[in-house]
Amino acid sequence: MENNTQLSITKIVCDAVLNNHAVKKTGKTKQVEPSMLLDDLKIDSLEKLALAMDFEDHFSIDISDEELEDFITVGDFITFLEGAVAESADDSAESTAAELGKMPAVELE
Repeated sequence: MENNTQLSITKIVCDAVLNNHAVKKTGKTKQVEPSMLLDDLKIDSLEKLALAMDFEDHFSIDISDEELEDFITVGDFITFLEGAVAESADDSAESTAAELGKMPAVELE
């Protein structure tokens, strides 16, 4: 399942970058790869912020401004999102387990 999650995050990010206004405006890019530089795709800091906000909404995670500044390639988004999604899933599982631990025991007849 982890491989499917990685593949879908990669596809989501590459599709979002390909459909980004700045990338579409150049009309030169037909396919986006993780190794591509955001600068080469004409994605400036505002476009990068717009992408980050879309990803935050889509994946229910947060990307700080400091983290976003370090994103240089499309792959940087992918790597960050894979880690954030995995961490979010771990946090969710832990809170569910904690909630279950608070429930009173039920006796079965």
